[in-house]
Amino acid sequence: MTRLWANPKCVLAEAKKLADEEDRRRAAQEERERAEWRGFAREEAAFAERAARADPDRAALARHSAQLPGIQQAISQASDMYLTRVTVGWSVGDSRYSSGVPLVNDSGTLLAVFDPLPLVLPCPSFLLDLGLPMLFPTEERRQRFEEHRATSERLRRQARAEALADDE
Repeated sequence: MTRLWANPKCVLAEAKKLADEEDRRRAAQEERERAEWRGFAREEAAFAERAARADPDRAALARHSAQLPGIQQAISQASDMYLTRVTVGWSVGDSRYSSGVPLVNDSGTLLAVFDPLPLVLPCPSFLLDLGLPMLFPTEERRQRFEEHRATSERLRRQARAEALADDE
């Protein structure tokens, strides 16, 4: 009979190393999934803008939205961030922006969203998945959105953890 002796510290260190590797693998997989979803969400936003630009009646809505209080400052801020010309997107009113105003470049690529409302669905998931700046006319509006965002993110993490636990 052969016996193998191992120091308990070595066994614990190996277990910790394996757990850390599993955590890194899981985090990398989650990041790949988030990146894939971000790409899908951006394609969806680009499609919404192309479809809106095909409707000439949407131009009036975009012009009206360009007059909202604080939007010129947001356009300027987005322009400085991306070093490109920024305008109000024609896809204003699309529910994915949670009643916010899309800010786009000349080719219609969504660059930021102005003043989304935190409780309007599907927000915040679509906007958060896009990973784009959200600009607000007041600090109070930004704080309200961030509070809702933190709650939503906590609930999303909890749901993911429960799903992983169910899979195991």
